[in-house]
Amino acid sequence: MRAEWVLGSIQQIILGVDNDWRLSYLNPLAERVLGSSHQLLDLPLLSAIPLRTSSGGALSLSTLKELADNGEVTAISLAVADDKDTSRSLAVQHVHDESGAHMGYSVFVMAPELSPPVAVESHLDHLTDLMGRREFERRVDNLVDDAATSSRTHALLYIDIDQFKLINDTSGHGAGDNLIKMVAERLNNELFTGDMLCRLGGDEFGVLLSNVDTFEARSTATRLVKAVKRMNFIWSGISHRVSISIGVVQIDQHTLERQTVMSQADVAMYSAKENGRGRVHVYDTQDKKLSRLHNEMDWVHRINQALSNDDFVLVRERICVLHDTEGKAPSAFYEILVRMRYMGELLRPGQFMPAAERFGLMPQIDRWVIKAFFEFLQSNPHLKDENVLFSLNISGQSLCQDSFLEFVYRQLRRSYVNPNTICFEITETVAVTNFEPMTRFISRVHELGGRFALDDFGTGMSSFGYLQELPVDFVKIDGLFVHDMDKNPVHEAMVRSINDISHVLGKKTIAEFVEREAVVERLKDVGVDFSQGYLYGRPEPLSEVLVDRHSAE
Repeated sequence: MRAEWVLGSIQQIILGVDNDWRLSYLNPLAERVLGSSHQLLDLPLLSAIPLRTSSGGALSLSTLKELADNGEVTAISLAVADDKDTSRSLAVQHVHDESGAHMGYSVFVMAPELSPPVAVESHLDHLTDLMGRREFERRVDNLVDDAATSSRTHALLYIDIDQFKLINDTSGHGAGDNLIKMVAERLNNELFTGDMLCRLGGDEFGVLLSNVDTFEARSTATRLVKAVKRMNFIWSGISHRVSISIGVVQIDQHTLERQTVMSQADVAMYSAKENGRGRVHVYDTQDKKLSRLHNEMDWVHRINQALSNDDFVLVRERICVLHDTEGKAPSAFYEILVRMRYMGELLRPGQFMPAAERFGLMPQIDRWVIKAFFEFLQSNPHLKDENVLFSLNISGQSLCQDSFLEFVYRQLRRSYVNPNTICFEITETVAVTNFEPMTRFISRVHELGGRFALDDFGTGMSSFGYLQELPVDFVKIDGLFVHDMDKNPVHEAMVRSINDISHVLGKKTIAEFVEREAVVERLKDVGVDFSQGYLYGRPEPLSEVLVDRHSAE
């Protein structure tokens, strides 16, 4: 009773969220301002509460996690009724139970002049009692300044626990937290007086070494890698092998600023992971591979900015009917594609997707696409009852996340969505390498009335063997065989073979990369059901959908 009285008297919005960032608690002020707990509980925080950045952009979960890890306060905007001043301050803190297991987060929304009810300015990391990112960055600035005005050289070691997400996802956040603490303790025991170890957030650590050259820095990093490899981490009776990857950067008179050092160390660390994990990589400005990796990581920053600022755009590409003997083809059929706004241009997927795939950002992009498309459906309720079909792509990274699949199921169950108008596309390679989660996902979507397409079919080594095992509705024939099938008899034979076997298995076929009328005529002779390509026009913005029968005839 006393706790409820205290919480009721606090003039700040206090929210509780679980590890998946779904609302689990609202204090009385939060209910008065935002709505009742009954309406909001179990909803995703960022979709339920109108939190925006101070400039009006979208907040991301990665930003909220960083606030919690670093103990920082940020300016935001919160639009609520009868309140002209939308400016607020936001703080996020980790929540653990008595055993130390991570339970979720507390979110504090307050007037700019107020502070959170507990100290969030501490320089110590709550989990490891090490210094946090803010103090680490301050010390890096000091070393950069020292190197610029003296002949001394220093080093920064950027450390990441290998396969941490796998342990965290399979054994739980409690296991992940305990692993972080054990690694921190092991690293600390291997360092000498004067060396500084900090937790930078998540499973990342930083080490600063003063008055060392590159050889000494590499030796220290190698010693840390070997020490962690000797660890024996057991959780719930399961033994896990643990390793770390370390990127090393020297700080000398040529080092201009902290941001450059941190970025170089990050690139070197990812290079260590690429080379097999559990090893050290020293940054070298002459290394062409590091230069390429650096460029890709710049794209990671741009992609994260685009996610935060809503700078992605949906476009649609027509899929046209070639054969419909049963009269069941949709009146309009589109594939939904994504573009990214950057420097006044709309970038094609080939310009940003490789970096997104390499650095694990595809689930965030897939979520954005699905959320944005379903918002489009909500604003066009007439489509719910039309004979239309929209196809959306899902990456292999998303397919392996149970939380993502649950997100899709929740979206399909919304009242304004007719699952019969939705088709999901998975590439053949993704389907084969993720066979079990793929078949479970297809089964769940089919139960709701949705459909599935197998994309880029024909390029895999075991295509036909898997085709009869995958309960997909459409097979998209890879454009490699389609684009010149009127001139290449081998490719025509491949298209014919894929089409015939698909029809025997009760699946419709879609030919990709159709750009010439001669190819269309050959596809009709073969008996392919649908065709798609630039012959029918370039992808167009998803601003309106014309519900008519698009036919190639």
